[in-house]
Amino acid sequence: MAEELQKSHLYYDEINKIRVIENTVLKETEDLKETSKEYETKVQDFGKIITNLLDMLKELGDNVEKQKMAAIGATNLVKSIAKDRESEQAKLQAEISDKSIALEQLDSEYDALQILEATQIETIEYLTQLR
Repeated sequence: MAEELQKSHLYYDEINKIRVIENTVLKETEDLKETSKEYETKVQDFGKIITNLLDMLKELGDNVEKQKMAAIGATNLVKSIAKDRESEQAKLQAEISDKSIALEQLDSEYDALQILEATQIETIEYLTQLR
């Protein structure tokens, strides 16, 4: 009787229920179903890992961008300070030059006044001797 059922593509399972699919095919199908679920779980886990990795890389990229901007800002600040120092140095150099010119003028005036004083003293001594 079992052979007649098999010819009609009907089979008995382990609990003597009539099935349309052979027991080995049913077992393989169930194994495939279980393997597919495991594969799906692994793919989902892999997707989560990739999502986390992408998030970390984005965060790292944002951090790198912030550091880059901070470095550019620091570089610009250093350049600005250097230009300010150069400007201050040029200003002080110009002031030194102006003071040097004023000093030379005062030295010349002092020399001229010493000559005038010597001349006046000489004139006073001459006039004092005439009396």
